[in-house]
Amino acid sequence: MHVAKPLAILLRILAPILVILGIGFWSGHWVGLISLHRTLGIVFVLALWGIAVAALVTGHPRKRFAVFAILWGVLVVALGMTQQRILVGDFHWIVRVLHLAVAMYAMFLANVFVPAKAKQERRAERVDMATE
Repeated sequence: MHVAKPLAILLRILAPILVILGIGFWSGHWVGLISLHRTLGIVFVLALWGIAVAALVTGHPRKRFAVFAILWGVLVVALGMTQQRILVGDFHWIVRVLHLAVAMYAMFLANVFVPAKAKQERRAERVDMATE
């Protein structure tokens, strides 16, 4: 999964940027940056899909989860692109919170397939200990 590692790094960079931009929109600021947020969100989902496809191609043991990640990415994009037209008015905050939750879960999904380096090192140590 050599392709997945740079994509995971990209996701880890984009995630806080997207959250900060989203909070800026919620507070009524940075409305002019919505198109940037959408573009970065699409790049985020494309990276998620790349990681999921890499997991499928390389025989990752959680293939069904990889397919689920691809479908979840479709949900993230669909919700992100249509959220301004859903529950317009006093209850629009529900859509905003839902979009945040769906996107945060997408961030989690990506990390399932490309664990942090420390976690990989712990697994490698366990394997080394088991072979001795």
